[in-house]
Parts: sequence; structure tokens; C-alpha cells
Amino acid sequence: MLARGWATARGWRNPPATDEARNIRYLIAQTACAGVVNGGITTFLPVLLARFGAGAMTVSWLSSGLALTSIVMALPAGPIVERQRRLVPWSANYYYSIRGLFFLIALAAFLPTPVAIPLVVILWSLHGIPAAIGNNAWYSVLADAVSPRRRPSINGLRWALLGLVSAGCVAGFGILADALPIPLGYQAIFIVSTVIGALGIFFYSRITIPDHVPRETVATHGWRERIRALAAPLTEGGDFLHYTIGTSLLRIGLHLPIGLYSVFWVNDLMASDTMIGLRSLVGNLALTFGYYGWGRLAARLGHRRVLGFSAAGLAFYPALTASAPTVEWLLPAALIWGLFASGIDMSLFEGLLDVCPADRRAEFVAVNTFVANVIAFAAPLLGAAFAIWLTIRPVFWIAAALHLVTVAAVVYLAQRAARNDRTENGFVPSPSGRRSG
Repeated sequence: MLARGWATARGWRNPPATDEARNIRYLIAQTACAGVVNGGITTFLPVLLARFGAGAMTVSWLSSGLALTSIVMALPAGPIVERQRRLVPWSANYYYSIRGLFFLIALAAFLPTPVAIPLVVILWSLHGIPAAIGNNAWYSVLADAVSPRRRPSINGLRWALLGLVSAGCVAGFGILADALPIPLGYQAIFIVSTVIGALGIFFYSRITIPDHVPRETVATHGWRERIRALAAPLTEGGDFLHYTIGTSLLRIGLHLPIGLYSVFWVNDLMASDTMIGLRSLVGNLALTFGYYGWGRLAARLGHRRVLGFSAAGLAFYPALTASAPTVEWLLPAALIWGLFASGIDMSLFEGLLDVCPADRRAEFVAVNTFVANVIAFAAPLLGAAFAIWLTIRPVFWIAAALHLVTVAAVVYLAQRAARNDRTENGFVPSPSGRRSG
């Protein structure tokens, strides 16, 4: 992995020979900037709310609110994207607006805590609107920017770089947050995330792909016709339906405790920002090496088996967190998270592309985004309600059990696919959903 990355870096001294080579450079540069955002505001925003005294339900609304706005835009995003000709500059404007919301979040932390907490949640939730549109276009952009032959290896390199940059940033940002009084350290982190994130969008805007032929959507009349048209990718059955079933259980397990981790670290284990940064450092380093390992295994095992093994391994992350007697136990838990979350991520992108017809990609991606965000909205709130009723640790155990249920579902769908292969050449995909950060 290091040799491949070093060879790629050395190649940057020479001018790119093709549009694809140029696109790859811009994608890698954009990914490095995204690592700063991931290690910055994405990691430390829920920690700031916990420092402000926000409860589990409020912190869970960071995920659920973002999912709610994404739900509103997920299905309309497909037809909107399909009507565009120049996807890259058009979608870049939506990504720039997200960076503007990050800057407003940094300013909102100056306000009194009773005002700052709900305002931060609202601002964070609002970025789901431009993200739903931009991310829908992103699938088509990447599909056209890099050839299918090179895309898996380039994505593996990008994801590894994302983890590596995030690892370095969270360690430094954790020390910064401890060194400065609350909320100044966090505001500095959020502003750096805004500036570097905007630089990443600049690199993204330099990608060149062929103009898309706008696809006219069929006019529908009445709610029933509209719902039927939007749900067509699911009602048609086949690969995409199996993909959705196979990933939904895992998404519930991933999102159920997502708003509880920061509250548990701060309130139950009394973790400092430096320790939280160290925990993220370990997790992201493991993520980096995990991408490399799972990328090699996926070529031999296939995405379906990678999902099964990753889901089984990732079950140990909430289980070990629930068992943690002291803050030091966050480090081995983070190691497990990085090693197996990377396997799930490896299956996500390529698997979704596999089950989306090229001429209807935006439509299928929109439905996938809608389903994923319905789960991302409801599961954290359900997890917070369980935490109020049962306390936090039992919720982690429930999440671990759901990961194992996912393994059983993957095995069942794989066996069903094998039977269909003998008669209909069927396929059951296996990717699942990502950390939001």
C-alpha cells in the first residue's frame, strides 16, 4: 500500500497524459481535503454539544436531523440531477454551500448555550439539502471520471488517504481543543474544516467529464402515480431490491447508537479531548490499512462475503465499547472499528454501481439515499429513547446483535442468489451504509 501510494505521489512530478490521469490527481487532492473535514467538524461537533451539556437525544438529532433533510431531498434529487448537462461545476456549487454552513456553525458557538445547541443542530441538519443533490451527482461524476478498470484501486487509495489524513487531524485537533478554552478550540477546528473543505471543492470542480445528455422525466399526475414512479427501482425487484434488504439491517445497527458514543465517552468514561483525538487517530489508522486489506480480499472473495465478514467483525466495536471499564478501552475498540468499517465502506460504492442501470443511475441512487436516510433518521432517535429507558450500555449490545443478524441475512441472500444463478443468472449485492461523519 505504501509503495503504491509513493509511486502515485512520485508520478505527480510529470504532467498528466490523459484526462483520466488528471481527474485522478484532482480526486486524490479533494480526498485529502475531505480528510481534514472528517477529522475536524465531523468528529468534534458532537463532542462540543456533549461539552455544552446536551443529552443523548439532542446529540442524536445531529444524525437524525441531517437524515431528515436528506429524506426530503433524496427522491427529488434524482430527477433534478438527470436534467443537468454539466454535472461537475453544477454540483460543486452545492458543496460550497455546505462549507458556508460549517462557518455559520463556528459562529453559532459564540451564542449562549441554550441558543447555541439547537441552532448548531439546525445548521448541521440543513446541510443535508445540498448534500443530497450533490452526492447524487457524485456517483455519476466518479463513474465517468475514472474507468471501471481503475476505479476500485483508485477508490482504495482515496479511502486509505482519507483515513490517514483524518488520523493526523483528529490527533492535532484534540490537543488544540484541550489547549484552548471552550468553545474557542472547537471554533478553530470548524473554521479550518471550512477553509480546507472549500479548497477540496475547488479541486473537485477541476474534474472533466463528458457532458451528460439531460434525461426528461415522465410527467406524473397525482400522489399515487408519483410515489409509484419514485418507488419503481424497489418494486421492480431484482438486484437493487436484494441490495436494499441486505443493507438495511446493518444500517440500523450502525445508526442506532451513533448519537450515544460521544455522550458515553464524555459523561461515562470522562474522556478528554486529547483522548478522543487519540481514539480517532487509532481508528483512522486502522481504517487506512483496512481499506488496503479488504481491497485485496474483495478481489478474491467478492463484495458479498466482504460485507458478511465485516459486519461480523464490526459487531465487536459496540460490544467492546459497552464493556469498557475505563477510557483506555476506547483504543482497542477504535482499532476494531477501523479494521472492519473499512470493509463495509469498500463494498458500498462499487456494489451500488453494480445494481444501478447506467441510464437510470440517478433514479436508483436517489431511492437508495432515501431508504438509507429514513433509517439514519429513525434509528438514532430510537437509540436515544432506549438509552433513556435502559441506559447507554445496553443499546450498544443491541447494535452488536443487529450486526450479527445482518450476517445471517447476507448468508440467506447469498444462498438464494446461488439458487437463482442456476436458473436466472441472478445476483445479490452486499454493500452497506458510512459513517456521516
